[in-house]
Amino acid sequence: MKPILCVVLVLAAAAVAGAESTPAPALEPAAASAAEAQQEPQPAATPAAPAPPVFTIRRVDFGVSGVETDTRSSRFREYQALPTGVALPYLRFAGNRKLWYDVVAENVLQSDARYNATLRSSGVGVSASYVKIPHRFGTGGHTLLTESGTGNWVLSDTLQQAFQNAIQTQYAANRAGVNFAFLNALVGPSVTASNTIDLALQREQGRLEVRLLKDKPVDVRVLYFHENRRGTRAAGTAFGFGNVVETPEPIQYRTQDYAITAEHTRPWGLVRGAVRYNDFSNRLDFQSFDNPFRATDASDASAYSAPGSGSIAGARVGRVSLPPDSTAATGSLGFLVKFAGRSRLSADATIGQWKQNDAFLPMTTNTAIVVPDQRLPAGLDGSIRTLSFSGALTSHPADRLHLSARFRRYDLDNETPRVRLPEGYVRFDAVFEEIPRISVPYGYATDALTLSASYDLGAVTVEGGYKLDRWDRSFRETESTTQNVGYARVDLRARNWLVLHATAERGSRGGGGLAIDHSEHASFLDAGAVANLLAVNPATRQADGTPLCPPGTVCNLRYDQADKDVGRYGAQAELTPDGGRTTLTLSYIKGKDDYRNSRFGLIRSDNESIGAEADFTPSDRVSVYGFYTRENISSFQRGRQSAATVSNDRLDDWTSAVDDTAHVVYVRLSYVW
Repeated sequence: MKPILCVVLVLAAAAVAGAESTPAPALEPAAASAAEAQQEPQPAATPAAPAPPVFTIRRVDFGVSGVETDTRSSRFREYQALPTGVALPYLRFAGNRKLWYDVVAENVLQSDARYNATLRSSGVGVSASYVKIPHRFGTGGHTLLTESGTGNWVLSDTLQQAFQNAIQTQYAANRAGVNFAFLNALVGPSVTASNTIDLALQREQGRLEVRLLKDKPVDVRVLYFHENRRGTRAAGTAFGFGNVVETPEPIQYRTQDYAITAEHTRPWGLVRGAVRYNDFSNRLDFQSFDNPFRATDASDASAYSAPGSGSIAGARVGRVSLPPDSTAATGSLGFLVKFAGRSRLSADATIGQWKQNDAFLPMTTNTAIVVPDQRLPAGLDGSIRTLSFSGALTSHPADRLHLSARFRRYDLDNETPRVRLPEGYVRFDAVFEEIPRISVPYGYATDALTLSASYDLGAVTVEGGYKLDRWDRSFRETESTTQNVGYARVDLRARNWLVLHATAERGSRGGGGLAIDHSEHASFLDAGAVANLLAVNPATRQADGTPLCPPGTVCNLRYDQADKDVGRYGAQAELTPDGGRTTLTLSYIKGKDDYRNSRFGLIRSDNESIGAEADFTPSDRVSVYGFYTRENISSFQRGRQSAATVSNDRLDDWTSAVDDTAHVVYVRLSYVW
């Protein structure tokens, strides 16, 4: 705490000194007259252009903070640091005496600190920033594994062998006894005694922009972005359906982005273009993790369900690939044209190429499995082309009428070659399955259109519009889905100090080209019968003879493709009662998605938000700001528990109704001297 306190005091002193500095005093009248008499006569000079006003800003906010909580909630602290003791939340130094500069720092020396600096001189502008972003996924987790080298999670060999011996003894005596109760009792004491682990990562972002030919018809900018991510997050690693080993996934990412942009401005509009190159690298190719229940490799036909009554075999150690290195190059070109009727037309097109060709990992770590040679390629040779086009037409043909039309198309064309496994694959590092498979390079194209018109009636402004959202997908159950939404908005200026807003929108989504089994069959060279509830034929009968799905329903589409009704409603009041020194905003938003034709999956999703925001500025030096938000989120979904074959028994149905409420309160006091 002492180093922070010293920094605060030094900066506060510097701020006071800067604020109190004044120009040298002028000469007394008599002295001034004598000085003028001694000067030689000078020719009259041409009046100089007025110099820009000189300004200086010195501001430092500091104080003492503390945190009192009854839980160590990772969600509350997910993206923020909560310091205890002396804190320096904000400082700013700016001026233009010799060089225009503006330096701002927020949350100084904390894990969520933000630093920004901007410098300007003749013809050149430079801006830079450094931002730290914490991300806490969870606190107080328990794991039997310990990290031995980055990305390598191991279990004590002694404990691993003891667990295997106990399972083998139980399996020999009574196979049915190898169940959850037995396994939980076996590892429970060790889990309780294990060390805790917090899942979190830290993002550090740096940006640099150099602007050339500033304030000229051609504006050229060179940009560089760099981000490092370090930490861990939860990974759902497993050795089988009955042996899930959740491990901390190591994060060691580096992302770099280079760009050159140019914009040429003319009285009739402008032309712009950009070239960008992005490079992503992961310092780790894979993650490995020990199997708590196996000290030696073994395999049999049912090992993917071990340990259980059917098998206790499996791999001693597992391995999964981590996100691979990749590159992306994009180029864009656009224009904006002004024409009659106070109208303007803009359009931008961007084309991109994504590449990834990391080598494949060996098919399994299990030395007990004999894997046939399937002549796999050395790497993926992944390639995706992207095309984006956006256009906007806005017009103000009459003083009170405003029209607009906006369109955007995004096409992701996945050109990655399909990788074939003609002999089969290894399931959970446990058993080789002689089921030929093939990779599925998913792709999609989406179109979005918005049309709107607004008219100002004086105290009231009304607006109406239409939104279209269309998706075309490859290797999904539906070829396309289309969502149509109409909306209306009313703004009422009831008083000089009171403005009311109300919005409402209603719409629906439907699909076309339904092939309910397409998604599952796409990854099989020889698909056979469908064996997935989300891909089963809707004509399937229940055990009692009734249809699996009521007549007229799609039954089981995933929520991003299923038919649904959409509704959104909202109201907002803005009050400025004392000439602008106080601003108060009250808001209410209600939304609902109703998946009307779905029997399984997400059936309903509701959200409600109530908020209040206040800003009070009693003087130029003091301001108080705060807000409160309450969010109510609920959802309802239905599923059916199945084993190797899809169940047709209603008794296997399950439902989930989730209701969440979140409260957020924030208050800030600022003082400038």
